[in-house]
Amino acid sequence: MSSGAPRRALLADAPYVAVCVALGLIAGWLPLFLHGPIAEKFNVLYIEGRIAVWSFYLARCSIGFWVGITVLPRRWYLRGPLCGLLTLLPLTVISLAMPGCGFT
Repeated sequence: MSSGAPRRALLADAPYVAVCVALGLIAGWLPLFLHGPIAEKFNVLYIEGRIAVWSFYLARCSIGFWVGITVLPRRWYLRGPLCGLLTLLPLTVISLAMPGCGFT
């Protein structure tokens, strides 16, 4: 029944960067189903909310790319949170500067 050859993982032959980008693109859309951001929050400030929200999705979806091309730290499970923090930090600061967001 068994040929005796060890089984390889499903994505073992796929390029690392391509796998990271694909997973990042998929995971970057998950917050859409959970919490947003919502365009109305920006519309109140006379900012085009539909366009402003795309900056959040673009940043979230690019985290996989940054994990794939970054070499330090060596362990991928440290790289993911670090790249995510550095990618989303500018948008977080902008969100905190908006009235009605952040700490009261």
